[in-house]
Amino acid sequence: MDVRKATVVLLVATLLALAVPYAMGEDGSAAGPGDVIINVDGSGNEISLDMDSGTTKTTTIYVTNNSDNYLSLEVPTYSNGSIDCTTSVSVAGTQSNLIYPANDSNGRHIAVITVSLTSDRLADTQTLSGNLTLRFTDVTVETSDTSNVFERLVPFTVTINSVYTSEGSYNQFFGIIPNTLPAPLNEPWFAAAVTLVLWIVITIVVCELLIPQLTKIVGSRKSDTEKKKLTQTLTKTISVLMLVVVINECLNIVGTNAEIMSMVSTWSVVLYVIIGSVLAWQIYIFLITAILNGLDEAVGVEGLDSSLIPLFKMLGRLLICLLAATIILAAFGVDLAGIMVSAGVITLGITFGAQEIISQFFSGVVLLATRPFKRGDYISLNGTTYIVHKVKIMYTEFENWDRDQIVTIPNNAVRSATLINYTKVDPRTRIFIYVSVAYDANLSLAKELMIKAANMHPHVIKDKSCTPPNTRLTNFQGSGIEYRLACYVDDYDLSAHYAGQIREIIYKLFKDNGVEIPYNRLQIDILSDCDGKKRPDDTTPDN
Repeated sequence: MDVRKATVVLLVATLLALAVPYAMGEDGSAAGPGDVIINVDGSGNEISLDMDSGTTKTTTIYVTNNSDNYLSLEVPTYSNGSIDCTTSVSVAGTQSNLIYPANDSNGRHIAVITVSLTSDRLADTQTLSGNLTLRFTDVTVETSDTSNVFERLVPFTVTINSVYTSEGSYNQFFGIIPNTLPAPLNEPWFAAAVTLVLWIVITIVVCELLIPQLTKIVGSRKSDTEKKKLTQTLTKTISVLMLVVVINECLNIVGTNAEIMSMVSTWSVVLYVIIGSVLAWQIYIFLITAILNGLDEAVGVEGLDSSLIPLFKMLGRLLICLLAATIILAAFGVDLAGIMVSAGVITLGITFGAQEIISQFFSGVVLLATRPFKRGDYISLNGTTYIVHKVKIMYTEFENWDRDQIVTIPNNAVRSATLINYTKVDPRTRIFIYVSVAYDANLSLAKELMIKAANMHPHVIKDKSCTPPNTRLTNFQGSGIEYRLACYVDDYDLSAHYAGQIREIIYKLFKDNGVEIPYNRLQIDILSDCDGKKRPDDTTPDN
C-alpha cells in the first residue's frame, strides 16, 4: 500500500513540473506593457471628468491581460491637495488583484478598477491634469530583480468648478451687470459700493412702502396696534435679511477667496434660516389669528374658531423649529440620516419609558382640537363640578365652584373621564326646588304660589325661549306632600343663589296665604301630678 501511494505522489509531482513551464509560456519570458489593454469606461484610454468642489465622481477602468502569464495589479493612491483619488480592484466579481492569463474561460483575465475622485470643498475653479499609475507584477516569472514589474499610465483631466467661485459676479453690479466704467471706476470696490447703496435704497422702499400695504391687505380684521407691531417686526427682520444678502454679494463682487466665502456662506445660511423662521412665524401667527377670529363671526361655520389658536400655535412652532434645525445641521455637514436613525431608537425608548407623558401630550392635542370645553365653562368631571380655568398641552387647570382653589388634572385623565358641560352652548340652566306641603293644605293654592314665586324672581326666564316655571308632585312623605318647582335661570354660576332666593319668596307667600309647611313635632303628655308631694306608693327612705 505504501509503495502505491509513493508512486501516485511521484506521478503528480512529475505532471506539475511539466505544467509550470507551459503556464509560463514557451520561452518563459515576462509580460510587458504591450501585453495589457487599458479601457476607460468602455470608450477610451483617458479619464475626463467635470465636477463641483466638495463632490465625488466615479469612473471605471477595464484592464485586459493578453499575455499567457499571471499578473498582479497594484494602483497607488493619488492626491494633489485639490483632489484625492481612491481605487478598488476586482477580478471576476471578487476583490482580487490577480489577473489570469488571456482568454480565461471565467473572465478572470479582465480586471475592473473603480476610481473615485473627490475634490476638496474649498478648491478653486481649475483644471487638473495628471496620470494614474497602474503597476503590474508578472507572478509567473521568478526573478531576483524587478524585470518582471512594469507600469502603465492612465492620463486624467479633471475640471473643478468651485461652488464658492466669484467668477460670475466679479466686478459686476449686483453680480450681474459688468463694470465697464472708465478707470478708476472700473475697479471691483466701486461695483461693490454701488451695489451696497442700491440695496439700501431697495430695502427702504420695501420697508416703508410694500410692508405696510401687505400688512393692511392681509390684516383687514386686525387692530391698528396689531398691524403696527407686525409692520415693525417685518421691517426689522427684512432689514437684517437684506444686510446678509448684501454682504455675500459684495464679497463675490470683490473676488474673495473660497475659504472666506465658505465660512461666510455657512453662517449666512444660519442667519437666513433664523430670519426666515422669524418671518414665517410672524406671518403664520398673523394669518392664523386673523382667519380663526374671522370664522368666529361667520355664520354656519362649524369646527373652526379662535379657540383653536393655541393648537395651531403649538403645531406651527414645532414645524418651523424642526425645519430650521434640519437646515442648519445640513449646512454644517451633519449626517441627517444617522440622526434620524438615532432619533428613531431614542423615540422607541421614550415611547416605552414615558408612556404617561406621551399620553398626556396627545390627550392635550385631542382636547385642544375637539374642544369639549373652553375657559369659563362649568363642567362635571366624574360627578364633581369645576370651572375651566386654563387648557394646556399637558394638563388642564380647573377652579372649584367657590373659586378659592385651582385643581390641576392631567389631560389623559380628563379625556378618559365622564364629562358633562353645563354651559358649552348656553349659560342658562334649569333649577329644581323641592317644597313639602301639609296633607290638609290647599294644594292648588300651594302650586300657584310656587309658580308665582318663580315669576317674581328677576333672573327666572319667563319668555318662550325656555319651558316656563312648572310644578310636579314628586313624593308622599310621612308629614306632608312633596312638590317640585322647575324653572330656568339666566346664569349657571349664580343658579344656587337664585334657588335660595326663590325658596325665601315661597316661604313668605305660604305664610301670608296660610299654606302650612309641615315639620317634625314632639308632643309630651305628663300623666302624673306635679304638686311636689310624695306619692303614696313611694317607699324609698327619706335619708
